[in-house]
This record gives sequence, structure tokens and C-alpha cells, in this order.
Amino acid sequence: MNFRNILISLLPLLISLGLWIKDGARVAFWLTSIEEKKEIPIVEGMPELGTQTQIIWKEQFVSGVETPLIGLFISLIIYLIFRIIIKQRREKAVHQG
Repeated sequence: MNFRNILISLLPLLISLGLWIKDGARVAFWLTSIEEKKEIPIVEGMPELGTQTQIIWKEQFVSGVETPLIGLFISLIIYLIFRIIIKQRREKAVHQG
């Protein structure tokens, strides 16, 4: 198996690891929305009377631990496909030679 095939096999894993690390490498499941907390005063213009927390939900995908696992699974499938193709080529060359 040559270096190019190994690199092609590892590409899904590297892409998924990059995405996962970019999103914070969370060891949790995917999120489809994130919360944004904002402190607002109870009485407008008078924060000394107290504040309350307003939670605003934003639609945004955040990858979880499934992302690198799916990348690993796809990389293994591609690697096995390359191995099967190489094995068939060798057997064909042995039978022809």
C-alpha cells in the first residue's frame, strides 16, 4: 500500500478531527443550537435594582465526539476498500504471470 492511498484513507479522519477541534473538542453529543446569556436590568436604566438573565437560543451546529468517530469509521472503510482492491490486483497479476 503506497503513501498516497494511506493519505487518502486518513483524509476523512483528519477533516473530522479538525472540525471537532475547531468547535472546542467537546466530549459530548452534537448541538444544533447554542445559548447566549445576557444580563438585563429589571428596571430599564436602573441596574442597581437587580438584573435578570435573558437566554437567547441561536441556531448553530456544534460538533461533538461523534464527528471524529464517524471520520475514523469512514477512514477505516476507505482503507479496507484499498486493501481489497490491492489484493485483487495482486491475485490477478499472479494468475496472469
